[in-house]
Amino acid sequence: MYGSRFNNKQLKHLVYLFNEEMIFQPAVDEKAVNGLFSCKLTQPLMVRDVRKLCYIMDQLRQKGMITPMWQAVSEKQNCFMSLRGKPISRNTLSSAKYCAINEDNDYHRYAEYINIVARM
Repeated sequence: MYGSRFNNKQLKHLVYLFNEEMIFQPAVDEKAVNGLFSCKLTQPLMVRDVRKLCYIMDQLRQKGMITPMWQAVSEKQNCFMSLRGKPISRNTLSSAKYCAINEDNDYHRYAEYINIVARM
């Protein structure tokens, strides 16, 4: 569904990024991240920072590593939930992505990291 084909090295680096930036609660492992991108999660991932997640996912999209329709896939497959236990909708993901891209922040470092991961 996400159209991703990450090799083991890329997967390890994505796990590192998600955990280092505390995107999910609890921390994720390779099995969880692989489950996310293969749409085979047993339960949604609890998201601590939706804007960071959306920025990273959008960088993966820009590099052609996941589908441009990742927000729709995420909602349809019930991949993410808020800290309050509610599913995160496509609209919420879209709004968070817009804010992450257009606000003054230091998220550009994720773009650099994803660029390195894409070349692995």
